[in-house]
Amino acid sequence: ALGVMFLKHGRDDELQADRLGVEYTASTGWDPAGVGGMLRTLARLDEADGSRRGVPNWLATHPAPADRVKQVQAYIAKTDTTTVAGGSRNPDEFLRRIDGVVFGDSPSQGIVRGNAFLHPDLRLSLTFPQGWEVQNSREQVVAKAPERNEFMILQLVPNPAGSIEQIARGTMGNAGFQQLSGERAQLNGLDAYVGTYRGQMQGLGDVVTLAAHIVHNRTVYLFAGLAPPNGFESAQQGFVQSIRSFRELSAQEAANIRPNRVDVYTVRQGDTWESIAQRSTDGLVKPATLAIMNNYDPTQQPKPGQRIKIVVEG
Repeated sequence: ALGVMFLKHGRDDELQADRLGVEYTASTGWDPAGVGGMLRTLARLDEADGSRRGVPNWLATHPAPADRVKQVQAYIAKTDTTTVAGGSRNPDEFLRRIDGVVFGDSPSQGIVRGNAFLHPDLRLSLTFPQGWEVQNSREQVVAKAPERNEFMILQLVPNPAGSIEQIARGTMGNAGFQQLSGERAQLNGLDAYVGTYRGQMQGLGDVVTLAAHIVHNRTVYLFAGLAPPNGFESAQQGFVQSIRSFRELSAQEAANIRPNRVDVYTVRQGDTWESIAQRSTDGLVKPATLAIMNNYDPTQQPKPGQRIKIVVEG
């Protein structure tokens, strides 16, 4: 199926990273149970964010945090923690150590800014329709329309051979899609082939897709929008606008992209999660996200004088 060329590898990578996190945490004298707590926080953030809601399993770029919690808890139970002596749980030291760490996407894997995706290493930029939820991983970028089964996918085409038209026909044909129309195009100076195809997707059934195969720096990218046949016509203009937004970043633009980072903030009298999110993080993260990442329920307000984690723009 289209969109799953590298997906299993990415999911397995994250589960392996969780296991390594347990081992590294225990070996440095910290309580490895904290890894499970971290994943539970991710699960709460995932639920509050809602970006996975309605996304078919094959489009999920990361394993669900709730599933990761179950697996890592079993691994913690088997980990030798005899040398940890209970494990350190010093919150002030923890805040000192994480102050300045990258929050969210890393430039090496591309960064989501609102409805834009920017990749300084690959020197590319594109925008998704306004209001869409965007998920980014090393393997693919997936965006979903709110309340509708409309999706856009960006990924690399592995081992391309032949002309751009041959690559497009081969990629889509191998995925079981029938071409309805297509033509070569120039997208902001980049060679491309843009076609309309019909096929079936797991979890969605019949779909129509507008797919662009784009050549950039000797790499071929697949940037596609897909929707059910009865919804494709209304979605098509948004797909077209997004595909037309694909462009090369200048060297200066790429150099100016910095990741968001964690900062430590002391809560003032009268502060709320809403005011902190707007003033201190400039709206980079939602108020509920700030609350959850500081182990609060979003309905509870922070306590004056407390040091909390916030997110600042890179």
